[in-house]
Amino acid sequence: MDKKQFQKLIEILDEEIREYTNLKDLFAEKRELLKKSKSDDLGVLDNKILALNEKITKLNKSRETLAQELTGKNCNMSEFIEFAQEHAPEYMKPLEERKVKICNIIPEITLLNNQNVELLKHGIIITNKMLETIIDAFAPQGSYYNETGKTDTHDVDMWTISKEI
Repeated sequence: MDKKQFQKLIEILDEEIREYTNLKDLFAEKRELLKKSKSDDLGVLDNKILALNEKITKLNKSRETLAQELTGKNCNMSEFIEFAQEHAPEYMKPLEERKVKICNIIPEITLLNNQNVELLKHGIIITNKMLETIIDAFAPQGSYYNETGKTDTHDVDMWTISKEI
């Protein structure tokens, strides 16, 4: 077994941590844009998030490939640490440190993402209400008969009966 693979694993994990930190920063930036209703900048930011996600996916695949080479199976961080304990104890502590960093940043990313989803839902509700108001303001108003048989005339030649006789 080549101990250089453990070093390569640590480098991949460090890169993943950097990219997860960048993702967290982008989600925080997106939250601020959603709060300020700056929809023009959202498209650019979403493209950055998608590109970063693709990069993280490639890093995950690299880590999985390395796991297959090292252990013969796809490992999670705990399994990597156990494997290092048996085969390369000097890498145990660096792997544990990286596990803690990853375990701390993932809930932060999840929280920011959930907040962004809620802000988007709220934005959709507000947008729908604004559209309803605009449509109601410009909808043609017709004349109609009320309960007493009187008409309420408007300039538009539309007629409706509000109550059947």
